[in-house]
Amino acid sequence: MRPLKIALLLACCLSIFVVAYAAEDGFGAAKRIEGEHFIVFIPPQLDQYSLLEKLNIGSSEIALSEGRSSKTNSLAAALDVLYNIVMQTLDMNLYSLQGNIKICRDREHLNRVYENIFGRQLKSSSFYINEYNMIYISADDFTKEILGHEIAHMIISHYFVVAPPEKVQEILAGYVEYRLRKSSR
Repeated sequence: MRPLKIALLLACCLSIFVVAYAAEDGFGAAKRIEGEHFIVFIPPQLDQYSLLEKLNIGSSEIALSEGRSSKTNSLAAALDVLYNIVMQTLDMNLYSLQGNIKICRDREHLNRVYENIFGRQLKSSSFYINEYNMIYISADDFTKEILGHEIAHMIISHYFVVAPPEKVQEILAGYVEYRLRKSSR
């Protein structure tokens, strides 16, 4: 076989594996919440209002999102505000983009999901899978800074026709996280 055919075959097999696992990642009984930019999956053990409190979206963030969402009394609305802030921070306008967020019960659940998908240990508190527009994050680390970092990866991966190198993407996502931390002080 030619190298290109082998690479396509491997990519196809990996895609099938990730799709098959995505259905079996422990989110079968999850609550589903839909907003303008995200479909959020929350395990039954978690409460969306405690997650909303942890996200801590305030009036300054609502103002920064140019009033596109005037209230944050729901998790979906707060995530839409955060999406708008990240989009503006990157100066990459993708108003119709919609992704998925799966909130794991804890870091252990997140690590199991990552290990089942990729076959190795997770070295961060969240991750993004571009092919499925899916952000995974633990409830332990559900902050606007960490989630903003992953949302930045989602926006970056859809903004460019040809994706920038991984290091450049990480620098841009790190910049978003830094700006969110700085604004929270």
